[in-house]
Amino acid sequence: MLGLAPLPRTLAAALRDVEHKKVEIRLSALKDLGRLAAEGKSEAVRALSAALANDTAPAVRSEAAVALADARATSAVPELLAALTEDPVVRVRQLALVALGELGSGDDAELRARVEACLRDAEPELRFQALIAVAHLFGSAAEHALARGARDEDAYVRYVALRLFEERWLASGASELPATMATVAERALRDDSADVRLAAAILLARAGSRQGEDILVRAVVSGEGTREPEDAEAAIDLVGELGLESARAGLEKRAFGFFGRSSDPFAWQAKVALARLGHTRATASILGGLASWSRDTRTLAVTAAGRARLRQAMPLISAMRGRPERAEPEAVDEALSLLEQT
Repeated sequence: MLGLAPLPRTLAAALRDVEHKKVEIRLSALKDLGRLAAEGKSEAVRALSAALANDTAPAVRSEAAVALADARATSAVPELLAALTEDPVVRVRQLALVALGELGSGDDAELRARVEACLRDAEPELRFQALIAVAHLFGSAAEHALARGARDEDAYVRYVALRLFEERWLASGASELPATMATVAERALRDDSADVRLAAAILLARAGSRQGEDILVRAVVSGEGTREPEDAEAAIDLVGELGLESARAGLEKRAFGFFGRSSDPFAWQAKVALARLGHTRATASILGGLASWSRDTRTLAVTAAGRARLRQAMPLISAMRGRPERAEPEAVDEALSLLEQT
């Protein structure tokens, strides 16, 4: 027999249980306090701040920092700053820094000083989290810190710096990479870490540079540098967009596997990339999907045809416009927009 889910705690119950002797009950109470804090209950914010400052369990202090961030509790910034400076556990300090990056203001001189100090911390977990906070809070002043982060001794910190550079550039809407970003990315193409090299190649390719093409191809063919799934997907998309024929065999393996069956998580993206290379089988597969009996399959084929720039698909996709039973209207409009630009 299935049991009923427990009812959410009232404020009084959550305030009581956050002081319970059992850690698991205190952790459970934090979830309710976070919900109540998000609803504007100041007592809940104070209780979360007290847990962050005083609880004996690092797990509770960590979750209190997360709950304060999720509740958008800006009044807790002083307590979070104290945790960032004084807590003996790296994980707690890291999550306090995450919360400060979401709740703080770049105009807060004390916050800026504490975050900048974390950029030089001995722990790489704090250095990369500080980079994220800097990128979100410091505006144009973040560029120097990111460039320094791209030279950090820790490979993951360097990787994060490059990803943040890309995020800032894409958000700016600029067509060209700023000179500092370009210099940092070009140097990173020779990094010891495959993940860092791929992040740099993706950034440069999106900016119109072909300097990292060989790195993109290796990522598609052998998976080099693709520890992060989004990087694997980006590399597949870019080799198709750039028309890199040397990636064809790797794309075929991903798209069709052995005996026509693929278990690759990016088989669909590989098929689109192949179609952009003029691959007959991939193109036929996408066009065939437009006539599928399944609306979901047709919608996926519409999206694939647009991304692959298959102009021969325009009549079939145009016929779906205004017919939501055939395919998702938004997918149809986006695909036609892409095809009209081809």
